[in-house]
Amino acid sequence: MSQLVLGKVDDEDKGKKKKEIKEAVPVPAEQKAVDKEKEKKKKRIYIAMTSDRGLCGGVHSGVARRIKRDFTERAADGANHKLVCVGDKARLILRRIYAPNMLINVKDVGRLSPGFADASLLAAVITQAGFNYDIGEIYYNKYFTPVKYELNVIPVFNKAGIENAPNMTAFDDVDEEALECYAEWTLAALLYYALKEGAASEQSARMAAMDNATKNAAEMIKKLTLLFNRTRQAVITRELIEIISGASALK
Repeated sequence: MSQLVLGKVDDEDKGKKKKEIKEAVPVPAEQKAVDKEKEKKKKRIYIAMTSDRGLCGGVHSGVARRIKRDFTERAADGANHKLVCVGDKARLILRRIYAPNMLINVKDVGRLSPGFADASLLAAVITQAGFNYDIGEIYYNKYFTPVKYELNVIPVFNKAGIENAPNMTAFDDVDEEALECYAEWTLAALLYYALKEGAASEQSARMAAMDNATKNAAEMIKKLTLLFNRTRQAVITRELIEIISGASALK
């Protein structure tokens, strides 16, 4: 038993050493250029998860800024990079610059609590849009606490990407229909997750924004009340001075 364990440990050490050697070998500049060109030619889909409602701070603008940054870094063109704007806020921000990249615009988001049926319908629309993407990304706000949320990105893979995944070798035989259904269901599940996280982040940001607005309004009311009282007192004092001055002049 101990020999088997030692043999297993030796194999793991050899594997680690091979990996370290492989990582230590420098990649030629030509290979880097080829890899970069292949990465650039990949068809990508960007899914911006926002809503139609505002008054929630920088929740929606943060998603749009991150997509703009990724578009700029990847030198995205209209043919290989497409946008799906879930919510009118993302569409209003991104359409001015990336109108040729727009693939789908979804409105009436955020009025009601999102359900899995909404995510399933959205996944079906994206799947049937006619854009055969190689890889995709969902941009959404992840909720942590009532005062904290962070922008997060989830990768989305198509049927071919799922089929070529390393863990798929654990299954004996998977037909095309099952893979297609699984890919669409996975997309729907990820969209549902992003919708729920985004709704929670938006609501918490709106509560914080309204709380700050209430505090600012209370402070403004206090300052205006003080200014009003001082002005009224100054007017009364001036009128009293005029009355006293007039009475003194009549004597």
